[in-house]
Amino acid sequence: MRFGIIFLIFSLLLYLDVSGQVLTPSADNKSLGKQITYFEDKTASLSLEDIKTVDTQGKFSPGKKDILNFGNTASAFWIKFNYKRKDSSKAYLIIDVPNIEHIDCYVSHHDQLIKHLKSGSLEQNYNDVSNQSNFVFTLPNHAQTDIYTVYLKLKTNNVMLVPIKLATTDAVVKGREWKDRIEYVYIGILIALLLFNLFLYISLGDNTYLYYVCYVLTLSIYMLAYLRGYGFVFGADIRVLINSYPHVFLSASMLTAMVFSRKFLHLDEVIPGMLKAYYFLIAGAIVLFFFSVSGNKSLAASISQILIVIMSIILWSAGIMAYFRGHTAAKYYIIAWFFILTTVVIVTLSLGNILTTTEYTMQLVPIGSTLELLVLSFALGDRYKGIIKKEQRLRDENLSLVQNQKQILEQLVEQRTQMLSESIKALESSNAVKNKLFSIIAHDLRSPLNSLMSILSLNDMDALSMADLQHMLKENKKNIENIYNTLNNLLHWAKTQMEAIKAEPVNFDLRQSIEELMMVYTPLIQKKEIEVILNMKGSYTVHADENQIKLILRNLIDNAIKFTPRNSRIELSVERIDGTIAVCIANTISDPSKINIYDMMVPSAVEATYGTENEKGVGLGLHLCQEYIRSNGGELTIKLEGKLISFSFILPGHQA
Repeated sequence: MRFGIIFLIFSLLLYLDVSGQVLTPSADNKSLGKQITYFEDKTASLSLEDIKTVDTQGKFSPGKKDILNFGNTASAFWIKFNYKRKDSSKAYLIIDVPNIEHIDCYVSHHDQLIKHLKSGSLEQNYNDVSNQSNFVFTLPNHAQTDIYTVYLKLKTNNVMLVPIKLATTDAVVKGREWKDRIEYVYIGILIALLLFNLFLYISLGDNTYLYYVCYVLTLSIYMLAYLRGYGFVFGADIRVLINSYPHVFLSASMLTAMVFSRKFLHLDEVIPGMLKAYYFLIAGAIVLFFFSVSGNKSLAASISQILIVIMSIILWSAGIMAYFRGHTAAKYYIIAWFFILTTVVIVTLSLGNILTTTEYTMQLVPIGSTLELLVLSFALGDRYKGIIKKEQRLRDENLSLVQNQKQILEQLVEQRTQMLSESIKALESSNAVKNKLFSIIAHDLRSPLNSLMSILSLNDMDALSMADLQHMLKENKKNIENIYNTLNNLLHWAKTQMEAIKAEPVNFDLRQSIEELMMVYTPLIQKKEIEVILNMKGSYTVHADENQIKLILRNLIDNAIKFTPRNSRIELSVERIDGTIAVCIANTISDPSKINIYDMMVPSAVEATYGTENEKGVGLGLHLCQEYIRSNGGELTIKLEGKLISFSFILPGHQA
């Protein structure tokens, strides 16, 4: 009980001391919240006379902080203090915020009202009041010893922070200079960011820069025209309009911030799980917009405080997640939103009276927002640098690809040119072969046919006896056999020229085919007294085209007989080698110096040839042997060792 009485007496003494003290204009530009008293008019309907009655009843409370924080309320607040002149200089009352909607200043002397000054963010300009980025009232100045009583009525539908200052002319100028220096810095930064990134958008056509420009523009209007009160630059009507619907610009800045963040962070690809949170914030910003347009500033202010805190946390978290998922440009984005998050936390705690509101706290929002926009510009620059590097890498890759394609194209052109050259050579060779063949055939066929026609004519005239006819036919048999072999080879060669050689392999016994051919050539072999050695043991099943192999064997055996001198030998060997069948036909020749293996392998070297006993040929058979052996998976090999020449090739063995 004793302590309660002591506390009550102390409180009364404190109140009497505050309400009774007389203030003088100061040059230090400090807020006077602790040196004044105030009363909350919840109905916002009391008159000056009603307030004086309330004052006499001792219902005014002393201020507890330098800057009074009345919160977000629709109440009117009355503030009272006494002052007198300090010297001959003028006295000014400064309400150092720009967004209190209605202010009535009543100045009394000896309880008589001598001046009523009116101002506010929703009011027009009045005499003796400077209504710019704050409210400066010119107070009455009479005798230096006169004491004046001031009653202030403050009314707003928003958060009400009231830094009250009683200042001299010098203090007004100095206070303005201090604020202007700070504000001009971030105003200049904002204008530079706006113009520079607008130029980048026009130059690059990247919508990310457009979203950033819209964010800078809407946030700057809210921050400068409303929070810092620079709407007066555009005239009283624009200032009133901006202060009537301030959160319209805030909601627009929130929407553009989220659109910018989504584009900058590539949210749809990098963090698709955050889209729901973004949609929630967008919905909240739209709700804020409609409440702002409806004129409900108090509710809009409450919604905006909640949304800004949530948005700062979500966008900052999204930046951190994007960075750890490989989006390196997000590092500046994280720093930018850290500034905003820190600013929002401090300001929110100040508005909730958890932290003390100071002059620096009131400058924190524009400074923090400016730093955020500046660092976001760094983020865009880092992103642009990344895009340039990526484009350079793509250009290098494209250049490398073009060079590779060029090399491939050059190689392809070279190959095609070479193929075309080879085709031309092959065509020329084929044409040369054709011309030689027709020349040889026309010459070699004429004599045997003329001889045969002569025999038939003599026989028709009965000029020949049967013995003569048999003798002449026997003499021409060798020529007719040569013609038959030549025509047979010619037919096969013509077929290879008209269509690609196509083997139709089957399994057959090579030994049986060789033995059948040897029976055909036995009369010629006996006539030339040639020894034939066959090196074959068992059967030899091959997988090849039987007709082509028979033609190969017939030509090689025929050539061996033709070019082997009398009383010499021919050796025909067949053996198995690793699942294949190797065939070799070797024979003795009379003059090795006349043998040119290269000419034998070149198709264009077709010439009329004659055996040891003038057996005629056109050299086409060996060329056919090469082609047919190749079509059956082998290769013809010719070797000359002394007087022994050998023709070898390999055929595939039996296949299931």
